[in-house]
Amino acid sequence: MHECPLCKNELLRVEVDATGDALIARPCACRVPCALCGNRGFTFEPDASGYSVAKPCSCEGLRGRARLFSEAHLPARYLEATLEGFKPAPFQRPAHHAAYVFAREYVDGRRGLLFYGNCGTGKTHLGVAILRHLVARRGIRARFVEFKHLIAELREAFSGVDGRASSLVRSLVEVPVLLVDELGKGARREWEQDVLDELISRRYNARRTTLFTTNYPVGGSEPAGETLEARIGVRIQSRLDEMCDKVVLNGEDMRRRAGRNP
Repeated sequence: MHECPLCKNELLRVEVDATGDALIARPCACRVPCALCGNRGFTFEPDASGYSVAKPCSCEGLRGRARLFSEAHLPARYLEATLEGFKPAPFQRPAHHAAYVFAREYVDGRRGLLFYGNCGTGKTHLGVAILRHLVARRGIRARFVEFKHLIAELREAFSGVDGRASSLVRSLVEVPVLLVDELGKGARREWEQDVLDELISRRYNARRTTLFTTNYPVGGSEPAGETLEARIGVRIQSRLDEMCDKVVLNGEDMRRRAGRNP
């Protein structure tokens, strides 16, 4: 099959939004104009009685995927992050395989993944690539949030009286697939643990799939203050053990390695 040089057969043209912070998408030129409906968004087909009736064209589904992609809030720095484009080092191959299988075999309510390990080993890249595959290729609604930004946004929302907090939490609970990046980063406050506990517990009870990345070790012989459990609390860690399969990425910092290469 010939590969479109613009969309790599995702059928969506992905680019950075006007703010420079997030990724957005639109139907690729290889599918515009639509050969079936001429961009009307519908086609005419005969019903059981022989009457011609309007039905949504398949290109409307593509436009819907473009909207979902733009609503996923994928960070702009991962413009090139795809599962197919990820070239794993030997230590990354098991994690890449786990991400690929997850994206291909995802069904509603399945266990999530917890990527953990050293900085710069590809955890966020793989998490974003999973969300990109689910949205662009399968039309599944997903959302990316960075842990520190999530906490800041929730703190601001809870300080108001206009119901924004409950609306924000509800939107994060209802999205079928949520990726929480850099879990545990920042100061440890009881308030943060309470908010995180509520979000994770509600997603757990609703059987929603949640992905996580963290630079903190999950168990092992590390000092107590350096583990993920110490950062998020025993109760939340216990929930994560039930919700996610653990995927380790311990190896060389690939960002530093790239910086050393000419």
